[in-house]
Amino acid sequence: MTSKIMIVDNHFIIREGIKLIFESHSDYDVAYEAADGDEAIDIIKKSQVDLVLLDIKMPKKDGFEVMSFIHDHFPDLPVVVLSTFDNVVNIQRMLKLGAKGYLLKDASTETIFTTIDSAITGNMVLQNQISDILFSQNHTETSPEETQDYNLSEKELKILSRVARGVKIKLIALEMHLSETDYKV
Repeated sequence: MTSKIMIVDNHFIIREGIKLIFESHSDYDVAYEAADGDEAIDIIKKSQVDLVLLDIKMPKKDGFEVMSFIHDHFPDLPVVVLSTFDNVVNIQRMLKLGAKGYLLKDASTETIFTTIDSAITGNMVLQNQISDILFSQNHTETSPEETQDYNLSEKELKILSRVARGVKIKLIALEMHLSETDYKV
């Protein structure tokens, strides 16, 4: 079954480039496009969107407003943020609102598809650069109250904690009895 993707970005050239990337992947169809937050919300209300690829900075309603709307009205709709903004505040805010992934616009095609594949199945994947940004804030210990906002499972929190401490992925996979396909995401 082909998943219907909506691209929300105010730059026409970005939307066209993303559509070209998706042409090589038969599991996805870029069925909807929006150039601003108002247009995105209208499409989401009227259509059967399977995943939203969302920029942050846009005219009218920005990505945060769109994400808040989705969080409040369509909480099961997966959203992957695709942005040039790599600051921890934006990343944390989007994750708290329920984004299933956060990618920088220089992400590889493989990273984009891996993240979208995971988001469609209800899982969260963060680009390595994003993980580095989130965990470079010198946090020593995170309280359960803080992590609840990110909707991470106990297993995901354990994995992230080990990654943040510099434990190699293969070792984490062995310790947690994960298959090679699980930890290569």
